[in-house]
Amino acid sequence: MAKEGVKFLYGSALVIGVIAVIQYFRRQKRLLKDICISNTSLDWQSVLSGLLSSNQASSMSGIPLTLSVVNNSKIDVTLKDVDLDVSVDGVSLGYVDLKEEVELKGNSETQLELTITLTVSDWLSLGVALIGTNVYKIRGNFVISASVFETLNYPYYVVITGSQITDEQSGECKVS
Repeated sequence: MAKEGVKFLYGSALVIGVIAVIQYFRRQKRLLKDICISNTSLDWQSVLSGLLSSNQASSMSGIPLTLSVVNNSKIDVTLKDVDLDVSVDGVSLGYVDLKEEVELKGNSETQLELTITLTVSDWLSLGVALIGTNVYKIRGNFVISASVFETLNYPYYVVITGSQITDEQSGECKVS
């Protein structure tokens, strides 16, 4: 009889533990959805426009890109990786990656100072319109982690036509 009581006690503890772990992960995932990424400066677009009009990319080692990351959740998270592709008129010009992890404090805004690495050396062969309005796009993923067990991919997408942001989306929210 005593063995059955011990088994019941162990079984109850196991069920309670499993329920607690599931609730923890659900809460963490819900909190991670309160993160937004937005473009705060169009300086990078101006530099790319200048390079397109002058047909010179070899003199640039990288173009500064500033993005704002707002963490509206109560927990600190870590930005593990950034993998973005930069294009103009559908032609890939370069990429953006993260050099080192960044901690995003809860209920805070962090300015990310990133660099667009150009992968193009011959601008004339691209077939990009040198006169008129170009469409610039940055598209890719941010990898954000709340714990060792949880890592989420946040898609990021921005479209700039001329010098106006016409569409920008990140994670579970729409940034205007």
